[in-house]
Amino acid sequence: MPTRGVLGQFLLLPENRSALTACRELLFALTDGSEDFPSPLYVHGPAGSGKSHLMRMLANELTAVGRSVHRLAAHDLADAELDRETDLLIIEDLQHLPTRATPTLIALLDERSAAGLATVVTALVGPANLKHRGTTMPTRLTSRLAAGLVVAVEPMQRDSRRRFLDALAQQARLTVANDVLDWLAEQLTGGGRQIEGAVRQLKSLQGMQARPLRLAEVRGHFRTQIEAAALTMKRIAEHVCGYYQVAPKHLLSARRSREVLLPRQISMYLARQLTPLSLVQIGKYFGGRDHKTVQHACRKVAAAIKTDRTLSGTIRQMRAELS
Repeated sequence: MPTRGVLGQFLLLPENRSALTACRELLFALTDGSEDFPSPLYVHGPAGSGKSHLMRMLANELTAVGRSVHRLAAHDLADAELDRETDLLIIEDLQHLPTRATPTLIALLDERSAAGLATVVTALVGPANLKHRGTTMPTRLTSRLAAGLVVAVEPMQRDSRRRFLDALAQQARLTVANDVLDWLAEQLTGGGRQIEGAVRQLKSLQGMQARPLRLAEVRGHFRTQIEAAALTMKRIAEHVCGYYQVAPKHLLSARRSREVLLPRQISMYLARQLTPLSLVQIGKYFGGRDHKTVQHACRKVAAAIKTDRTLSGTIRQMRAELS
């Protein structure tokens, strides 16, 4: 039986602790031949949070001890040829599940649960917030997903990004000054893939010169991509509109219908939370509205998320994806 094996090399952070623990317990149960595991295990978190990396490690660990694993993307489910009795079925990015494949997945979940077979599903959001092209997925699917174990992988915070940078630098045998890693941890908020890319760039930069990299040089190299990733009102509005299937221009108009008003208020709230912009600046972007209108929108959304769990989850996910 594996002890810490491959999963032990997955960097344990506060943001991924629950998901990593759940995957380890599933690994141990399947290795022992036990049927004492949740079905399905549902892991959700924003892009770049490490879900795919964790699934790959889990699959590799089980394959190494002779267990069968089938791993596929949700958008391929309708046309895939499945070994329906595989020890572990991993379905990734459920938000891309085609509508026509929904009955197939429901039947598959029921069949595997009845047979005592393990299934892991990943997605950007929790079951209650699952949508495909703006359409909420049916309750007969989301209820089955929620009936298992649902765990979240949260976006990495600054301290975790710093630990991740240090670990990757060590793996790359790259000697980097603490002030460089501290600065990158503060600036790189796009998730694990962005951080991995940054370390590769550091290695290339270091290979061009004999002396250690200096902070000024690193700042200059990363300035363009960090400025490009900076959060703007336009990016916030477009992200919210994409979720609610509303044209961004409507948020700047005088329209006050609910399908426009709610996304506008959420955009104002997120702008206030995630940017240094003033109430006046935010209002100016949204069609020249005054600061009192923005203040009212922020208070209304803040009050609503205390009682509306669905809205709270939606805004928390949007905030994570934008951060």
